[in-house]
Amino acid sequence: MDKVNRMLMLFHSLIQGGKINKVDFAKSNNISERSVDRDIEDIRNYLAEIHAGSEVIFNKAENIYYLTNWNNYKFSSVEAITIFKILLGSKGLRKDEMQGIMRAIRMMIDPMARKETINSVYAEVENYISPVHEKPLLNILEELTAVIQKRLKIDIDYTKKTGNKTYKRISPLIFVFSDFYFYLIAFIDEAEYKYPAFFRVDRINSIKVTDEQYSEELYKTYNAAKMRNCLQFMYTGELLNIKVRCKNQSVEAFKDRLPNNWLIKDEGEFKIYGAKVFGDGFIKWVLSQGTNIEVLEPLILREKILKEVNQINDLYKNKRGVIDGRY
Repeated sequence: MDKVNRMLMLFHSLIQGGKINKVDFAKSNNISERSVDRDIEDIRNYLAEIHAGSEVIFNKAENIYYLTNWNNYKFSSVEAITIFKILLGSKGLRKDEMQGIMRAIRMMIDPMARKETINSVYAEVENYISPVHEKPLLNILEELTAVIQKRLKIDIDYTKKTGNKTYKRISPLIFVFSDFYFYLIAFIDEAEYKYPAFFRVDRINSIKVTDEQYSEELYKTYNAAKMRNCLQFMYTGELLNIKVRCKNQSVEAFKDRLPNNWLIKDEGEFKIYGAKVFGDGFIKWVLSQGTNIEVLEPLILREKILKEVNQINDLYKNKRGVIDGRY
């Protein structure tokens, strides 16, 4: 075995938590113990260069080498299982991409706990069903990350939910994950409105990167840290200050959904909260809460909700519905 392969074998064994017996390793590879020492020294130099915080130690009593602190970079069994469960529950990626990520995480689990961890989620992984769109996303997300960091405008070929294609030049700000899908938040060049648009990443057919940068001010204003708590509903629209009255049993759901909330008044059975939201998406969510949450302000949002409720009422009053108990 040549030196490169020998060092890779040594390094792999060390990061897996293995202990290298110098005499046994030298004999099995038909090299001198001094060669083993030199290989180990090269690994030590590499660890120092990357500031790994780990060190190869030699135990004279047992004549073995082992690596310290490497487990600091590993997941415990419960941490890995939790990540796996979140990934599987998200249903955001195609099965092969999901399995690839899980294999990478698997290598970061303590070797002693690896089998137990994999066994606990094996059935779920095997029965995982890809999203309906069946589109690989990791490469396009990597490309979007690069252009966002450079603040470069891009031209996209995009398929709307109607099936129609559109071509836009946009300033990509951030991408986020919500309710099974990745979304790109961006400003459309020459758009009449002054708020960002939301594009489902799986509907982006192609990206052409331009050499045109958008302003740093726009990037700072709409960065992920500031926007994330307002991006609970992936629909475009103006960013609004809202006021709602919540029954106590819905307070937790409201606060989890809108973490940028603030308490305005405690009325005992009800609490009044304020929050910032993109209105159009919020309407769809608040309707799912029935009479537990009432929107008080702004009035235009109340009017939109009333219009939606009336349309739902008309739909279910339609004679095409149940007739004499039959459909």
